[in-house]
Amino acid sequence: MRVDERTLNDQISSTSSRAAESQRIQVDTATTSGAAGAAFGDRVDLSGLAGRISQTLQTFSSQSAQRVGRLQSDFRAGRYQPDAQQLSHVLAGL
Repeated sequence: MRVDERTLNDQISSTSSRAAESQRIQVDTATTSGAAGAAFGDRVDLSGLAGRISQTLQTFSSQSAQRVGRLQSDFRAGRYQPDAQQLSHVLAGL
């Protein structure tokens, strides 16, 4: 692999200019924060979403554990009869 220094220098200067622009945006945003800025700015509330995601994951985990428990007891009792055709499709990636 060959590295062209001109290309590398162009990429570095481009990255530094983007970083400077990002800092300007952060400064501009900071000056409009407060009562007036809140009226015109965006607002994000993740606590409700995070709570719903957490609850969904707990429910899914509980349901999964119950299903595994049922499969385990069926297997031990000799009642587990997998569908060979469905299993072959899953294993073949179809």
